[in-house]
Amino acid sequence: MAEKKKRGPSGMFLRWSLSYLIISVIALLLILFSGFRYTAVLRENLEYTNGIQLDMTCVWLDQKLGLLRNITARESLDSSITKIRNATDYDTTPKFSYYLLTKEVATDLISFGIEDPYFLYFPATDAMVSNAYYGQSQRYYELRLEPFGIPYEEWMGILAQDYATTQVFKPEQSDDTNYLILVRPLNINSTKGNKVNAVMLVDLDELIQASDWLNKDTLCIVDRNHNKIISNAELPDPVIQAILDRIAAVGSRKIITAEHMVVDGHYIAIISSDYENWDLAVIMQERTFASRILDVQKLILVVVLVYLVLTALVISNTAVKRYGKLRRVVNVLAKENHTPPELMTDAYAYIDSNVQKLVQANVENADLIARQQDAIARELFHSIMTSTNASADVDLEHLEKAGFPVRPDQTYYLLAYRLDERNWANEPNPEKTREMEWFILKNVTEETLSDKELHDLCFREGETQIYIVWSDAQGTQTLGNIEWAWRYCQTFLAQHFDFAYTVAISEEHSGVDGVNKAYREIRQVYHYQRKQKDPATVHYSQLNLLPGETMVQYPGEADNRLTLAVRSGDEASACAEIHKVMERNAQNYLSPAAMQFLASKMMASIVRGAEEMAGDAAIVESQNQVMEAAGREEQEQIERSLCNLAKVVCERLGKRNRQVQEDEKGQLYIKIKDYIDENYPDPGLNVNSVSEYFGKQPSFVSRYFKEMSGTNLTQYIHKIRLQHVKEKLLRGDRLEDIALSCGFGSQRSFLRIFKQYEGVTPSQYKELHSSKDEAMINETI
Repeated sequence: MAEKKKRGPSGMFLRWSLSYLIISVIALLLILFSGFRYTAVLRENLEYTNGIQLDMTCVWLDQKLGLLRNITARESLDSSITKIRNATDYDTTPKFSYYLLTKEVATDLISFGIEDPYFLYFPATDAMVSNAYYGQSQRYYELRLEPFGIPYEEWMGILAQDYATTQVFKPEQSDDTNYLILVRPLNINSTKGNKVNAVMLVDLDELIQASDWLNKDTLCIVDRNHNKIISNAELPDPVIQAILDRIAAVGSRKIITAEHMVVDGHYIAIISSDYENWDLAVIMQERTFASRILDVQKLILVVVLVYLVLTALVISNTAVKRYGKLRRVVNVLAKENHTPPELMTDAYAYIDSNVQKLVQANVENADLIARQQDAIARELFHSIMTSTNASADVDLEHLEKAGFPVRPDQTYYLLAYRLDERNWANEPNPEKTREMEWFILKNVTEETLSDKELHDLCFREGETQIYIVWSDAQGTQTLGNIEWAWRYCQTFLAQHFDFAYTVAISEEHSGVDGVNKAYREIRQVYHYQRKQKDPATVHYSQLNLLPGETMVQYPGEADNRLTLAVRSGDEASACAEIHKVMERNAQNYLSPAAMQFLASKMMASIVRGAEEMAGDAAIVESQNQVMEAAGREEQEQIERSLCNLAKVVCERLGKRNRQVQEDEKGQLYIKIKDYIDENYPDPGLNVNSVSEYFGKQPSFVSRYFKEMSGTNLTQYIHKIRLQHVKEKLLRGDRLEDIALSCGFGSQRSFLRIFKQYEGVTPSQYKELHSSKDEAMINETI
């Protein structure tokens, strides 16, 4: 048994780490294969690149030689050069001839595309001429050649010779200059006249910049005609001899394709020039060539070693942190199940099977707990719905645990669904079908509520599915989001399923007792829907029901009569109208909200005639008294407060009118108002017609009326017309007749102005303010 226990963990560890080992071996093989393959490719590439670079160097030098040949062939026939060449003394030669020659040289350089420094040397007169300068050698050197870092004596040692072919020189120069000197005589085959040498300076740095290896290696030029070697660095004798031997071996033939050889640890590549009997050779140390490959091999070795170390660290670290835990879990499970770990072929499968058992047991326990919690929550909900004093009867701690929004600062709504009755004769299992419909309704509703970031608790109370809906976000339009959710649900279900239902939404409530109130509101909505056969009315605030099916009575005609009475300063008529409205509602039981609604509507009618006095202290105080009386549900006190407000406003208007009438300016204001009141049916009534009637400028009349009334003249005309429009709307006149009889000229203009000032269309206003469909505020049941 002891041996089995010892072998068991080892086998398990090997199976566990097998994936690591396989991946490591594959990765190492790929690294080695890629490294050796890259080394071979690099060797081939270096050899190929070396040959290409040598060809490029040869092409570069041949281009310079070709340009030198072409320009000297051209200038050999130049008469200006011939004239100066035949001279024997610089001072006796006209300077204008040298000047003309500089222009011709400049033209030739441009024609042949020569960008390198170029000049002509006349040995007989010791004169030098380029494209921009001319003069005797010493003077020309100081002007032009001194910056190249070649001593004057060395220059003259090169230029003063008698050449038969093109020759190349590499003189000693300063550190910042690196030039080859190409010298070619003009009229090579001519024996007449003095010799003229054409000189071109070739910048070696230009070649070095175009190559990534010449800056480290040696470039040399072999002149077969003169058996000399020019190089930019000192070469060992065996290397020089090997180059000369190779050139001697080919005889007079040229080396067309680059040849490579290794001599005394140096890698040599040779190729011949196309224009001269020269050969170009590039010499680099063999260890430099091989070092790149060696670097790659070292890098591969380092990568392999690092990867092996990292693999070992990963396996050991994972074994400590992962395998140990895995082993302990297996041992515990094996002990619980009485299964020896050595008999297991897959530890992960063994753990997974045991975990699945645990998960299944937890799911069953969770389902049981969820059903118990759901039953408790349903019982709590039923208790607070049926109790008028739920806050005293129900334990708040239990509500909080069940997830009810019972915090004092938390508000909520009740949303309810009730499935419509239908014929189940053709249904084999109506109860199952009904439950499926409830399930679909619940899932779609909760998903749409969640989309609007709303929380909900769902319960079934008899044949009603009820949701407590609330939001934790500040400033959220909870009611609007609830309405969007049920409308979306309604559209979705209509498209995909065939069952009907009705909806009801309560007012906003808070606290435990609010659930009871909200539930009664829901029942009231369903009662209204059945009685009125109006399933479209779903919100409790939309109902027109009060106790005894009574309603607040304040028709639009009363509103207009009260406004006109106050505007004219007729206190008695205003109080009579107030008394009439209050008496009309005396038999109704008005809730505080309904009372405040009626008081605020009548108060708005009174102060509408004195908009410019809205900030008057006495008027503001009278308005506060009206609202205080409405809050105390004292109907007689409301009437007295409204009459007092009308009295204050009439006094203010009367005082203003008397002050206006006392001066000439005020009389004009009264006349303008009277004129508008009499002529409002005229479509042509506007600022210009009023100004013309009173013989004033339109700008004066507009400014004067604004100053006196605080209202724009055009706006005042529209308001007078709209007052008459409202009366005729509530009488049931046709819109076309109203538009023409009230001075709007066209129905289109009438509709636009009415919507601008009232915020609704004429039809909507008529529906909202007609005596038959006047808006109602319900008593809280």
